[in-house]
Amino acid sequence: MSFPAYTSYQDSGLEWLGEVPSHWAVTRLKRACSIFASNVDKKSVEGQDAVRLCNYTDVYYNDLIGAELPFMDATATSDQIERFSLIEGDTIITKDSESPDDIARSAYVPTTLPGVICGYHLSMVRPFPTAHGPFIKRYFDSTHARAYFHTNANGLTRVGLGQYALDNAPIALPPLTEQVAIAAFLDRETSKIDALIEEQRSLIALLKEKRQAVISHAVTKGLDPHAPMKDSGIDWLGEVPSHWTVAPLKRTAAVLAGYAFAANAFSHDDANPRLLRGINLSASGIRWNEDTVYWERSEGDGLSAWELRVGDVVLGMDRPWIGDGLRVAEITEKDLPCMLLQRVAAIRADCTSAQRFIIHCLQHEAFFHHCAPEMTGVSVPHISGGQIEEFRMPIPPAEEMDAIAAHIDTRSNEFAALIIAAQSAIELLGERRAALISAAVTGKIDVRGSAKVLPFPIERVRARALVGTEIIERSAGQPTFGRVKFQKVAFLAEGHVGISELAGCYTRAAAGPLDGALIEDMERGAHNIAGIAVDQAGGTGTTVSYRLGQQRGAHRQELADWLGPDRTAKLDKLIADFAPLNTKQAEAVATLYGVWNDLLSHGGAASDDEIITGFLKDWHPEKREKFRAGELPEWLGWMRRHGIVPTGTGPKTTTGRLFV
Repeated sequence: MSFPAYTSYQDSGLEWLGEVPSHWAVTRLKRACSIFASNVDKKSVEGQDAVRLCNYTDVYYNDLIGAELPFMDATATSDQIERFSLIEGDTIITKDSESPDDIARSAYVPTTLPGVICGYHLSMVRPFPTAHGPFIKRYFDSTHARAYFHTNANGLTRVGLGQYALDNAPIALPPLTEQVAIAAFLDRETSKIDALIEEQRSLIALLKEKRQAVISHAVTKGLDPHAPMKDSGIDWLGEVPSHWTVAPLKRTAAVLAGYAFAANAFSHDDANPRLLRGINLSASGIRWNEDTVYWERSEGDGLSAWELRVGDVVLGMDRPWIGDGLRVAEITEKDLPCMLLQRVAAIRADCTSAQRFIIHCLQHEAFFHHCAPEMTGVSVPHISGGQIEEFRMPIPPAEEMDAIAAHIDTRSNEFAALIIAAQSAIELLGERRAALISAAVTGKIDVRGSAKVLPFPIERVRARALVGTEIIERSAGQPTFGRVKFQKVAFLAEGHVGISELAGCYTRAAAGPLDGALIEDMERGAHNIAGIAVDQAGGTGTTVSYRLGQQRGAHRQELADWLGPDRTAKLDKLIADFAPLNTKQAEAVATLYGVWNDLLSHGGAASDDEIITGFLKDWHPEKREKFRAGELPEWLGWMRRHGIVPTGTGPKTTTGRLFV
């Protein structure tokens, strides 16, 4: 989507900012906000009042500061409480950092938080009446502001922003109503981008789970689904192919512990062999970096036994498991020459196939459960060479090991390619997000016509809660109303009614447009607002129904004030129109709307044949099993009779996956 520029610009007087809209004011941050640093330490002092402290990490890792965060308990004086309490509209920034390119991280306070005060190493930015808090937050997110704070941070081992640098930070300030419009636009658009990023992160997690499942099945059951099985005698292993054996790892390979090379004799001359230390091992392989050290060899030094070979399996023995998995890798030609340092083990088998198979067995969760009962150390967990040797593992014939290892390598490469693609998508989406914020808050694009400013500002979570409550309360009595139908009405509430504040991110799921996070927010919000409960008697994956609470209708005035009369009436009609439809019919209408809207969004008209083809062939494979081409014109006609016709401006749908 592209946005127009403003019709008239002026020189900002700042080379890095360039031109800004002619009706904007270029000023200093202190003219728009009061900026003050907190002096509240996290240590509790006897005699002071108890408070909850918003710490550095609360700001660094969150965009919003809300009551749900796990604030730490602390104390403060009455003067500190009065000055540093968090109130609606505040932006909190990190004024200190270990690196200048990571300073002035910001978080916004959307509602006043009684009893919560700002902690040390943070500054509070409180807008004057001429400034809008959410706009100020987005200013701190912009690349222009980040560049300014980067260059104005002072210090060596730790950097900080002084009061002068904060007070005099340049800011291009539009009129207040325009600030509100820009902030509302950015809230909606960044929430969509954030949902896409979260979707890719979920995809990466799923791909890693599937990769591990492939490895686990291959090393415990083999590749032949028809092979006769026998009981392995080991709980975690279960049955294995009857021609396999089960034995300790030491029956297949030797385990070599590293040598205690003296740290004061480490060399930094890369003409010498490298020393493989624990720091060089990660879950993704061996990393030779600036921390690499070397050892100068001499004739007859007696160290030949610790020379590593191609194919050796190396395993970190201190903190062997990290967030990404076991720190294990295989030595390749490019790693040589290198030698084995203490706290790293080398596993060496007689044949290459066995060594590759051993790596996959060690990556199985069973190896962790084998080591865990006797793992030593608290801050730095440690395993021994003896534990590695005694790990009981399945042992297929050599040729089968080769086939299993090749199969795992092939599938792992497929998963790795998809993970890389998802990571690339996350990076591109992050760049898009940053560019959009910067362009909007510096006036490079005019989003006033796209902002759809609300009669009063509203958070996405609150918007979802109000609309979700209304849909459920009006529909819960219908015998066919459950989560699937709820999702379809919610999708059309955004697309057809025009409640863009819902900011859904809809995938082309088997049952029609789906945004699981949206529905979770709506259900959670409906419970908080009206006491509505979700019933799923059969457990996960079964039919969902909704049980109404005692506070029925309490939300309606707020909803009507927010939506205005036109959107309120349109939502009422949508819910009433959907009331007689069963689940399949609701799915048909919502999916047709999604296909139709997507076609229109690319320009031009969409014929019924194009819509039906998109429905059956481009949406989801299950659509062809559930619907026939001949029944869909009936529902296109129903949509036209009820005025549920897209214009191409509704939310677009995506496959939701990098593979189909």
